[in-house]
Amino acid sequence: MSTPKKLPSGNWRVRIYDYTDSAGKQHYKSFTASTRREVERLVRQYQAEDHIHGDEDLTVSQAVKGYIDLKEAALSPSTIAGYTRVWNNYIAESPVGKVKLSLVTEKTLQRFISELVGRGLSPKTVKCTWQLVHPALKMYTKKSYEVTLPSQIRPQLHTPTDAEVSALIRQISENRELCIMVLLCAYGPMRRSEACAIRFDDIDGDFVTVQRSIVKDKNKEWIVKPTPKTYASFRTIQYPHQVIEYIGRGIGPLITIKTPDQLSEQFRHAVRNAGLPHFRLHDLRHYGASILHAIGIPDEYIIKRGGWATDGVMKRIYRDTLSDVEQEMNSRIIAHFSAGLDDIKHDTEKKKALKTRASRVEPRRLEPETAKSDKLKNSKEA
Repeated sequence: MSTPKKLPSGNWRVRIYDYTDSAGKQHYKSFTASTRREVERLVRQYQAEDHIHGDEDLTVSQAVKGYIDLKEAALSPSTIAGYTRVWNNYIAESPVGKVKLSLVTEKTLQRFISELVGRGLSPKTVKCTWQLVHPALKMYTKKSYEVTLPSQIRPQLHTPTDAEVSALIRQISENRELCIMVLLCAYGPMRRSEACAIRFDDIDGDFVTVQRSIVKDKNKEWIVKPTPKTYASFRTIQYPHQVIEYIGRGIGPLITIKTPDQLSEQFRHAVRNAGLPHFRLHDLRHYGASILHAIGIPDEYIIKRGGWATDGVMKRIYRDTLSDVEQEMNSRIIAHFSAGLDDIKHDTEKKKALKTRASRVEPRRLEPETAKSDKLKNSKEA
């Protein structure tokens, strides 16, 4: 970067080389700001977004890696770790990764998507890969590309019932750390990353405050992130007093010392040993939200308690139908419709019975007109 110079006006200016025209004349781009720090920031931003390494000569792999590096300070460590994993696995050494940006076309990118599908990757993985590649290309080329992604497959997840959650808690009651995770995730509902980051001083009476999370960084190391997943995830949850009593008090910084992966592995074994259908630790969050919905809690309170920014995710994923609640609802539905059908059947049978009875009554015989006249005449004479 050229050295910033202070102008007579008090502002700071930097001129950087832009290009050389056909006549051999060099052209420069000028940046001006009120402070030296600000003008240096403008130059760095310009170089990063538009002219880093001569964008046309960059490959797709270099562009995606550059995009990840530029975003590292702004995004969650777990998000950067996910981006880095996608780049390593599907982009860095792939044929499309070696293509220069100047040669990228929609046909090139569609072929890349088809290759991912051909490798047997799930539609979700393919979509996540595209959601990294596309904004990276757009940042460097200022172009938007359209491709056809494979249709998403709805995951076959099991949301545990009240009885299954109770059976699991009985099974793990002596595994203190795992039981704490289950109680916080099921009755919050909390995310696994939030529950593992709860400190004893986050508990005040029956209230637990969520204000940090534990995530993996790009080096696959677990770190305490000073914020939860989203801004809406900052929240205070009131728990049943029995949960707080079970957690108790401690002297360590966190209420658990095991990593989220260790707890998930213990959870998987506990579910199997309890003879329960397979479900994940995260599915307890589904359970909590679904129960709140089933007992009639308004969506706005479920969203706030669960830490969702909007109701989109909750409605799409977390309002699963619980099998035991579904059975009860089905029974109520069948009872309602059956009552109406019973009334119809009763009315139909009643009409049929009346019709049958009427058909069995002997019709009344009509007297001839002459006989009726004679009777009338005799009655008058009498």
